[in-house]
Amino acid sequence: MRRGLIKGRFSNAKPLYFLAIVEAISRGELLENKFFYDDTLETSYLEMCNLYEPGLSAAPFYKTYYHSSSEEYYKIIWKDGVNPPEQSKSPSRRYLKENVQYAYLDDKLWDLLMVPSNRAFLRESLINKFINSKD
Repeated sequence: MRRGLIKGRFSNAKPLYFLAIVEAISRGELLENKFFYDDTLETSYLEMCNLYEPGLSAAPFYKTYYHSSSEEYYKIIWKDGVNPPEQSKSPSRRYLKENVQYAYLDDKLWDLLMVPSNRAFLRESLINKFINSKD
């Protein structure tokens, strides 16, 4: 998982977003491998940010939602006729709401996340590697 630098430290936006996806699956809020740009995941993402990085400003959800598509396991499906912006630029929240159909995970990863013990293992791995790490 590639992370950017913010004020001299690695951003945990992507790991926190992935934790939000795992939590939303666990709570039954995500029932299929389609993540619409809506308040469900944003709320879960902000909960993870507040839980694991209290006192720090969370990276805006729209940026995390979009830039996660630079990872091999996460893709965005754009509406017909829409050319996605360059990965080096962040589209606006409005642009995403108007032009994204949904995002999704690699099918094999999604299948793994359907098993509670796999979610628990992934949750712990993300926390240990990214959140609790001094890097």
